[in-house]
Amino acid sequence: MIAAVLLAALPSIVPWPRSVRMGSHTFTWQAQQLATHIYVHRDPALGDEGYALSVTARGAEAWANTHAGLFYAAQTFGQLGLRAGASAHSVQVRDVPLYRWRGIHLDTARHFFDVRTVERYIDVAAHYKLNLFHWHLTDDQAWRLVIPGYPALTARGYSYSDAQVREVVRYAAQRYVTVLPEIEMPAHAAAAIAAYPQYGCGRSGLFCTNRGTYAFLGAALNRVFALFPGDYVHIGGDEVPRSFDEPSFLGPIEAYVRAHGRRMVGWNEILSPRLSMGTVVMAWNSMRYAAAAARRGNDAVVTGWPLYFDAAQGDWAQEPRATRHMSTLAEVYSWSVMPAGLTPEQQAHVLGGEAALWTERIRTPAHLFYMLLPRELALAEILWTPHENKSWSRFLWILPAQFAWLDAHGYAFRIPNAEVDVAGGHVVFTAVPGQVQSIDAWTDARRVAVQLSSPIDGTVRYTRDGTMPGPGAPAFTKPLVFDLSTGGTAIVRAVTTFHGRAGATTECRIHRVRAAMLPKNGARSWNVLVSP
Repeated sequence: MIAAVLLAALPSIVPWPRSVRMGSHTFTWQAQQLATHIYVHRDPALGDEGYALSVTARGAEAWANTHAGLFYAAQTFGQLGLRAGASAHSVQVRDVPLYRWRGIHLDTARHFFDVRTVERYIDVAAHYKLNLFHWHLTDDQAWRLVIPGYPALTARGYSYSDAQVREVVRYAAQRYVTVLPEIEMPAHAAAAIAAYPQYGCGRSGLFCTNRGTYAFLGAALNRVFALFPGDYVHIGGDEVPRSFDEPSFLGPIEAYVRAHGRRMVGWNEILSPRLSMGTVVMAWNSMRYAAAAARRGNDAVVTGWPLYFDAAQGDWAQEPRATRHMSTLAEVYSWSVMPAGLTPEQQAHVLGGEAALWTERIRTPAHLFYMLLPRELALAEILWTPHENKSWSRFLWILPAQFAWLDAHGYAFRIPNAEVDVAGGHVVFTAVPGQVQSIDAWTDARRVAVQLSSPIDGTVRYTRDGTMPGPGAPAFTKPLVFDLSTGGTAIVRAVTTFHGRAGATTECRIHRVRAAMLPKNGARSWNVLVSP
């Protein structure tokens, strides 16, 4: 019962309290007649974000060292699914996060998303106990932060006003989420240089190293310091040409950030012998950079594949626009952000992980949340739950309640693929190159029975004639029997529908061959080769 997502994923019957009284020591609320008392109570083992929770038929009590811990206890309590007077339930929980940096990133430079969408993005992050929102505000395409004295930066596109930024920061803080602002430099600066060419020194999209540039960036950082009270400021630093002396450029920037009581964060390209030991390195294109930073003594955060959520979640032909990479739910869940080969002292420098959602191809909130969910649930678990307490089968078991919560709150999400099992004789499965939703099954049997299922509480509809299963296709209720005695290939296609939404179509092509011709290196089950 340690895993936060396990607790957070039980049926959401008791709602999040609408009215909460908070004081320096306690806050209480009443939910469906179930009395609940939550206390600030010193327990060093719980740290800054852990909590203890006791739920019985009479009510609930929770303890935490901080209000952040109390907030997480409240999230768990609201998701336990205990109805008032449910005497059969008794829950005792001690819950502590594995990592302190549990982040989710949003690129609003490539495509602008309004404050309401940003706040909904933070809502779902906080619901799953993520505690850092990385706000990518500038890039080659646009500059989204108003800087006094530099009106041309935001004259040609949407931007966030000071009041809107403060609203987002306040909204996040109420949910114990820190906002990490990112101002890209020295590369990915084409939008700023288009507005003020004197800072470009003739290099496309690259700031030059001179007094004027530093004056401009100082003004931008001053605005960041004024609007964002968090400890960290992200300065980008990625994809800089090798001919450019990035360490020399960043030296004054890092000193300026440090002089204002903040810590600089940058992508892994900033890692060099001259990098300040106080700077945080965010490894995005190889785990080896996180390991190198930790060995050097710099704090590190891991992102990159499979934590780039602009990648497709399934076969590209059936997915909305995405990069040509792929990141399935199973791949996210199986990932570890801790590089191999580090000593315990070096491991302490790995603060945690973060998923990134770049929006070059994403224009609408529906597309945005579809790319985020349900992968964010797997992200939350790998950043909170110790490896020994993770269970893929348990994670799938708790997904239906999460999809019900997401659906009730109006979030778009990807519905997992239907699953296929083939019984009869010897059966071997092989992958179809370049696809994760289509599979070949090879058998020596004359007759096979096909079982269809869904990892969520959805209806599975199917066809057996090679057509795509639409809303009128039959619902699966009993095994499908195929006669293979006359040769040929049997094709089963299936789709899961959930609350009126249809997922992607999975396909199994069943071939009868002689026993000696069965593939030698095939898999014995569908699940080995196909992610939901």
